[in-house]
Amino acid sequence: MFVILSMEKITIKDIKLIGFHGLYDNEKRDGVNLGFDIELFFENQINNSNDNIDKTINYVEVIDIVKKINSSDNFDLLETLCNKILNEIVRLYNPLKAIIRVRKFELPIDTSLDFVEVEMTKESNV
Repeated sequence: MFVILSMEKITIKDIKLIGFHGLYDNEKRDGVNLGFDIELFFENQINNSNDNIDKTINYVEVIDIVKKINSSDNFDLLETLCNKILNEIVRLYNPLKAIIRVRKFELPIDTSLDFVEVEMTKESNV
């Protein structure tokens, strides 16, 4: 038997923020450039034929959550930051699925790379 599930998706790509996170004192003192991606999947929560912001997921509020958590503390690990954002978004919006990515563009190493990225996903039991 097949179950057909109609999903709606909100994607917020590459929120650029300075974060004071990392294992080294200079990262926490001077800050590092970070990028955040948010993907949220819903069923019949964002299909808004009334054109009413109060009847959908306000992505500006989602971005504000990312900004608030990023500036609320200094984390040693990107994994901790990513997990806190994921848990708060899932708690507030109850999506079918949420994917959070956090990228760090500068590392205190002598190797050329674009970035490192942590990705975390949570899915509800549909």
